[in-house]
Amino acid sequence: MDGHVNDPNGPRIRIRHLDETNIDFVLSNTHLSVANSLRRTMIAEVPTMAIDLVEFHDNTSMLVDEYLAHRLGMVPLTSHT
Repeated sequence: MDGHVNDPNGPRIRIRHLDETNIDFVLSNTHLSVANSLRRTMIAEVPTMAIDLVEFHDNTSMLVDEYLAHRLGMVPLTSHT
């Protein structure tokens, strides 16, 4: 922490809920760019899984392969490891 912790004009974080895997907080008194930078950093640090490569052998549907592959990549996957 820097020396500006008690600055009344500085950013404020109010923690509403905290447990081992989640935090619910309110960030206030800060510029939108700081809040957006924090949001983007948090999203980037969350591990994710997605379908990356799809091979079709005989697509007889009305949908093109690229559309189906994209839709499969959008399916949310979970892992318990």
